[in-house]
Amino acid sequence: MLKRLMGVISILTIAGCVATESEAQAPLQAATLTNPNSQTHAELQQAIASLLSASGVIIADNAFTQYSQEVIERAPHKDANGLLIMGRSTEMPDAIQMLKQGDNCLLRHVQSGNTTTLLQTRCKVEKQ
Repeated sequence: MLKRLMGVISILTIAGCVATESEAQAPLQAATLTNPNSQTHAELQQAIASLLSASGVIIADNAFTQYSQEVIERAPHKDANGLLIMGRSTEMPDAIQMLKQGDNCLLRHVQSGNTTTLLQTRCKVEKQ
């Protein structure tokens, strides 16, 4: 009886590992949001700030709802009168892409390749 129980436990453990491995092997596909709300919006802003090593970012309410990629520009430095301190900015904007891998939604900083998994956000594969 104990041998049979150990056999079942071993099979379930191996099956769980195979499922996890196949999830990791699933292809990355461009994706868009399926449930935009204030909670997912806050998660997106926090994840993007983390990817860009920024203290915070502001994104539109409809970000990632129509396209899988968004462009994030750094806020220009302005003086008390609202004029640019250093003139025009020549810094390149950052591209952030939403991806779906299996059941997971991820954000990737296109320039660096750094990726973070979104826990509360749901997405679907982008229509081609």
